[in-house]
Amino acid sequence: MNEDQCNVLNNIMTKALNYVITQTKPDDITARKMKNEIHSIMMHDRANGAMALGFIAAVEGDYEESLKQNKLALTLGKDASLYINYAVSMRALGHNAEAYVIINQAMNLVSDITQAIDIFMAIAFNAGHFEKTQSLEDSFKRQEQTKLINYLQPYFDDVNTVLNQAQLPYDTHVHIAAIIERIRLNNHHGYTEHKLETLNNKLYHWSLVNGDAETIALMNTQLEDELSQLKYTVFDSYHVAFKAKEWPTTPLDPEPPLAQIKSVYE
Repeated sequence: MNEDQCNVLNNIMTKALNYVITQTKPDDITARKMKNEIHSIMMHDRANGAMALGFIAAVEGDYEESLKQNKLALTLGKDASLYINYAVSMRALGHNAEAYVIINQAMNLVSDITQAIDIFMAIAFNAGHFEKTQSLEDSFKRQEQTKLINYLQPYFDDVNTVLNQAQLPYDTHVHIAAIIERIRLNNHHGYTEHKLETLNNKLYHWSLVNGDAETIALMNTQLEDELSQLKYTVFDSYHVAFKAKEWPTTPLDPEPPLAQIKSVYE
């Protein structure tokens, strides 16, 4: 791609990313215009073009089309950026478990771990992979990566808070995350944000939802029922539930890691 085509791609991806962060969707005319602009550069770079179409499909909420285009991108190229944006597409759609598998593949391809570490942490947390995030923290400490630790400290703090308060095995958190994901998707809620809050010496791990009180109450009933079926799991001082998200969010920065995705296809 020449410089103009790179600028078109970067501008489209920036617009699409803003929709992810603000949890909004483009109108039909805007989406069509974005796709037309991407189609205009497909002959020059089919891999990145397909990746961009997959990202646009994700912000439209079209899982099947996003999956199709992102998989096409990976048949045309193996650059780490294709995997990174594929993972973010799945995260935007609320498929955190799938996003975690893909971002792991990306991390094996990047030449510099900082290229995608913030995105990895956001996905790993929402997929319940706390053991991995703790091992990263330990590794960074051994390497004396102070700057990187400080940058990711909010995630490390939240993981350690949950682990200390919940006193549950690592794999249980993955199961809980899968239950939350399934209920969110079944009730047509995608992108995941979390909030930790301590009330009466009990830690509340909220999964934030844009929805009315009736829908959230139904989702919590479903969640309580599924959690009750987890064997040998006691939630004495740790409570997991859905909660209404405050709206509107902080402009373009509700969760910093996704706001700082890198342009790696220049």
